[in-house]
Amino acid sequence: IFDEIYVQPAAADDGWALRAALQRAALVGEIANRRSPTPFYGPAYGSREVEAALRMFSDRIEISRLPSLQATCDAAAELIAGGEVIAWYRGRMEFGPRALGHRRILADPGRRDMRDRVNALVKMREAFRPFAPAVSVEQVDRWFEVAPGTELPYMNVNVNVRPEHRADLPATTHVDGSSRVQTVSNRDNAEFRALLTSLGRQTGREIVLNTSFNVKGQPIVNTPAEAIETFLGTGIQALFLDDALVRKR
Repeated sequence: IFDEIYVQPAAADDGWALRAALQRAALVGEIANRRSPTPFYGPAYGSREVEAALRMFSDRIEISRLPSLQATCDAAAELIAGGEVIAWYRGRMEFGPRALGHRRILADPGRRDMRDRVNALVKMREAFRPFAPAVSVEQVDRWFEVAPGTELPYMNVNVNVRPEHRADLPATTHVDGSSRVQTVSNRDNAEFRALLTSLGRQTGREIVLNTSFNVKGQPIVNTPAEAIETFLGTGIQALFLDDALVRKR
């Protein structure tokens, strides 16, 4: 019954702060009626904080320095394609309940055992709950029943997986054939889009299993030190902290 629908990315209790700000802006005529970009409105941490965190845990980790974003994306894509569960941390933190590209755990959605593996290694949540896929906006209509170019950047809308691809994406397809998909574009999320490009070269699919970088009962990690501490306390196999690949000793 609608031509178009928009649900803002923090449509829960945390959205009241946004609502109050928008209401105040509207009263003084300073509001523009437009969609929010991917909401990377949280704090960011620079190289000083990252290096301090790496030193803090130096007796428990091994660090490989990568020379560029492209090298980081290629290394992460190789590990995901090889069946590893990785953590990805860079840039400003997301606003709202969803990890949308800067604080997330990633894995291959094409492996039938991956949902159970991620649940057992990290999330420890109910087995029936599927994980969400993140997909490039250019490929969203290839895998899902949506129009070409459909943008769903906040991971808050369910769509149907195309029937011919449900067996190809077992870790992110719900029992009813749906997925809570996130689309990724160069405009709003260029670094994560680069990772999907690298993954596409490895697997033929610009799509990845995505879940927030936290364990059950804990908030999404914020600081670099929290990222390393959570990594060490779970079965995550590798952590990409900006352009550093972190492994456990």
